[in-house]
Amino acid sequence: VQQFRFFGIPGRQAYRELRLLAGQAAKVQGERKAGAPVLDNPRLDAVLAAADAGCFATYIMKQGGVLVPRKHHLVRTAYELNDEPSAYGDHGIRIYGIWSPIAEGKICTHAMKWKKVRKAVDVQEAAADQGACAPWTRGNNCPPVENTNKSGGDLPDIKTMNEKELQDYLHNMGQKERRELTARLRLVKPKRKTVYKQNISEQQRLQLKAELTARGFEGSASEIDLLLRGGSIPSGAGLRIFYRNQRLQEDDRWRQWYG
Repeated sequence: VQQFRFFGIPGRQAYRELRLLAGQAAKVQGERKAGAPVLDNPRLDAVLAAADAGCFATYIMKQGGVLVPRKHHLVRTAYELNDEPSAYGDHGIRIYGIWSPIAEGKICTHAMKWKKVRKAVDVQEAAADQGACAPWTRGNNCPPVENTNKSGGDLPDIKTMNEKELQDYLHNMGQKERRELTARLRLVKPKRKTVYKQNISEQQRLQLKAELTARGFEGSASEIDLLLRGGSIPSGAGLRIFYRNQRLQEDDRWRQWYG
C-alpha cells in the first residue's frame, strides 16, 4: 500500500538531475560569480536556479504550474539504452540527463558509467573466515521455522500442568526455552469456531414461515435462515423480531442502535 502518492506536479527526477547539473557546473565555473547563468536559455536557467536553491514550489511554477500535463513541462528527464545487455539479453534504459522541447539536444549529467563488479576473493581473508556463517541479507529476513529442539531432549507437556506448575515453569524459563515455546505455539492451529444455528423440524419451519407472513414479512428462506442463525429483523417502531426457544419473539433491546 502506497503511503504517499504525488500527482499533478512536475517530475521529481528532473528536479534531481537539475540539482546535479548545477553542482557540476559550479565545479567547472570555479571562481565565477555566484548566481551566474548556467544555461543559455533564460527560461530553462530559471528552472535550474529554482532547483539549485531547493525551492520546490518555485520549481513547480517555473515548470508551468500544478496539474499541467508533463508534455508541457520545460525540463524533462532524458534516458538512453544501456550499452551492454543484461543477463536476460535486453538493453534496459538508464538516465542520461535532461532535455527540453524548446532547446535542441540533450545535456548529459551522468558521464561516468558505473558497473557492478564482484569483489575479488582474498585467499587469506577467505581462509580466516571459514568458520564464520554467511550473514543475513535483505533478500530474506524471515527464514522458515527451524527445529528449535536441537538438544534432543523431550520438552515438558504444558497441557498436563496445573496452574501453579505452569506459572513456575514459565517463570524459570530461560531465553532459549522461551524461543522454543514461542515456535511451538506458532505451529498450533487455532480451533475453528462453530457457527451458531438453531435446528428445527420441517413442521416448525412451516410454522415460522406462517408467522412471518402473518406479520407482513415475506417468509423467505433467507429471512428464516437469518433468524435461525441468531439474527433479527426490524419490525418497526424501534422493535426487532428474533427466533428463540422455538418461538418468534419481539423486543426493543436494539433500540439504542437502531432507534
